[in-house]
Amino acid sequence: MAIAVGMVQVLGYPAALQVADVMVKAAQVRVVSCEGIGDGYWSVVIRGSVSDVQVAVKAGRSALGEVPGHSVISQQVIAQPGNELEEILPICRPHPAMDDFLL
Repeated sequence: MAIAVGMVQVLGYPAALQVADVMVKAAQVRVVSCEGIGDGYWSVVIRGSVSDVQVAVKAGRSALGEVPGHSVISQQVIAQPGNELEEILPICRPHPAMDDFLL
């Protein structure tokens, strides 16, 4: 099974929480990163099978219709990220604070 990485970038912390919640409920994915990247923008990164990540990113994107004033800035699914990406980006290991929330 190919492991994919998905990312949804949003404006606002409430939007990031909503997106992360919807993504983990929509498919068998793990949140590996949820970071503020400046000026109110947040990036939520997930890992899972390619199909699960695609479903989760799509669900996360559509969830923001329920959060007034917040929007998706960008989204991305990478089917098989290279080893070089895993070495330099926070896409392979979940944040220690998220241990209790992971599958």
